[in-house]
Parts: sequence; C-alpha cells; structure tokens
Amino acid sequence: MSKYGRVRIKDIAKELDLSTATVSRALSPETEHMVGKDQVKRVRDCARELGYIPNLAAAALRNQKTHVIGVVIPDILNPVFPPMIKGIQSYLFTQGYITIFVFSNNNQEEALEEVRRLAMRNVDGLILASAFLEDRSVSECLLQEIPLVLANRSIQEGHLVHQVLSDDQHGMELAINHLISLGHRHLAHFAGPDTILQGLKRRQAFEWLCQQNNIEFDIINCDQDDTYAFSVDAGRVGARDYLESGGKATGWIAANDLMAIGAIETCRKLNIQIPKDISICGFNDMPMADIVNPSLTTVSVPFEEIGEQAARMLVKEIGSPWPSKQRWLIAPHLVVRESTAKA
Repeated sequence: MSKYGRVRIKDIAKELDLSTATVSRALSPETEHMVGKDQVKRVRDCARELGYIPNLAAAALRNQKTHVIGVVIPDILNPVFPPMIKGIQSYLFTQGYITIFVFSNNNQEEALEEVRRLAMRNVDGLILASAFLEDRSVSECLLQEIPLVLANRSIQEGHLVHQVLSDDQHGMELAINHLISLGHRHLAHFAGPDTILQGLKRRQAFEWLCQQNNIEFDIINCDQDDTYAFSVDAGRVGARDYLESGGKATGWIAANDLMAIGAIETCRKLNIQIPKDISICGFNDMPMADIVNPSLTTVSVPFEEIGEQAARMLVKEIGSPWPSKQRWLIAPHLVVRESTAKA
C-alpha cells in the first residue's frame, strides 16, 4: 500500500518538489514535449514507484476524450479475425488507447445495438469489421459524427467512409491463374452472400476473370443467410448440392477457407479425392489452413496488417481529420499447398 493511499498528481509533485502542472504535463503523452526528457523520466519513475494510476474518467471530463476505441467484429468464431484484432490492439496500445471489442454474430441489428452502446460510452472512434453493403451501423456513426474506419468490409457508398480492404480482385486472379496453370478448364466458385462486400466482389471478380480467360464456370450460391455466411456448413451444403446436381468443375474456389474446408469434408464423405479428382482453393489463409488434411491452397489476406492500418487511420482521423475519405487496398498473395494439383 502507498503511504499516500490513492496516489494523486499532487502527491508525486510533493515527493519530487515539483509543481502539479509539471507533473501533469510529464505524465501525458500529448504534453510531455513541454517538459525535459530527464524530468519526464524522473516523474514517471516516481509515479510507478508510488503506484500512481491515472483517473481516466476525470481526464475525459477535462479533455473531452476517453482514449477508448470501440471495435465491432462480426464473428468471434471465424479464425481470420484474431490476427486483425492483434493488429488493431497492438497499434492502439502504443498510442495510449484502450480497446473495447464487441461481436455482432453477423447480425445487423446486434451490430447497431453495440455501436449505440459504445457511442453512449463516448468512445473516441470506432473500427467496424462487421459492415454490410447497406448498413445502419455506419449510418448511425455518420449521424453521430463518430470518427470511423471500416476494416476488411465496406458499404455501397464507400466514398462516405475511411476503409482498409484487401484487393480481392487481385486475389481471385491469383487463384484462377493458379488453377489454369494446372490445366483446369472448368471452374466453380462457392460464393458468399451478396450483402457483404467480400461475397459480392469475389464472385464478380471470379465471373469476369473466367470470361476473360474463356474458362467454363459455375457459381454455387451457398447459404445466403448472413448469420451463417462464409461458414463450414455453407461450404459443406454447397458442395453436396453442386455434386448432386451433376456439377463437373475440376477446380473449385471458395469465398473463404471455412467454406473450402466444408467442401473438402463433403468430398471426403462421397469418396472424392482432393486434389486427385478435384482441386480446391480457399481465400483468406486463416490460421491452421496449413494443417488441415489436405493442407489448403489459399489466397493469403494480411489481416494483421489490415487491422493495424485501420487503427493508424483512425488515430490520425481523431487527432487531425483527413481532408477526404481514404481507401487503402492491401495486396494478398497466393499460398500453394496440397489441395490443388494438375487436372
């Protein structure tokens, strides 16, 4: 226990024989430049020894800033999101922000409610990884003038918001070129829902690129219920329906890795060998895509980098707003493993 009880700034000032103003400036990253480096270190060392804990509530009242960022993630069970969370958290930590993560279960109403709860707590800004093409949560943020960045998803009117995205067209091109190089001339795409940017953009890119390469193709519209979007079940059911309908494609590209794994599972149950009979490519390169059987060839999306860049953009927007909304595209790359082979 400290000899002072709860340590306050004036206690540190008394211990060091400094003014409370000097101590306050030394303890704040925003004002430490007004105090010499040696003095800053001396004050912070003393604060640590005495057990000083800043009163963030009082600081928020003074500065009208809480140093809290809210992040809405659509699906806590989808393994692509932990790397994004890591990127967001790692950068915001260095900037002195506390991060609150909430989950919407791919449900727009839940996302809207979480956004409103975060707004009531006066967060300094929001990162949404849960946006649909038409999204009330984004509209709410714009209405409330809350600094906002969309990560890995966007809305129909993307020019209204900052966004950090993977270049999905380039990623799909990598996957298609890989299968073509292996001799596949009939491809199938297991598509995600058109209400979500990745589902729409990846399907559109697949169709356009197949047409450009004169490749026969099929589109399998998997479970379009947003709650089960991009899931193992969606891939499992989509593969079963496609095969039962007589689908002949020898190269499959799923809208994400979970759907690819579901498709592989269905093929295994039907005694279809991967990649001897059908080559399957995923999208995202989720953690452990390399240890499924067979290991998954996939388009690797740099989710940690997307998260970090979204956090950087938001911190800049909070401190000094951009003159216009920014759109960052980050390039994916192809990781070739065991689930694809010559036709």
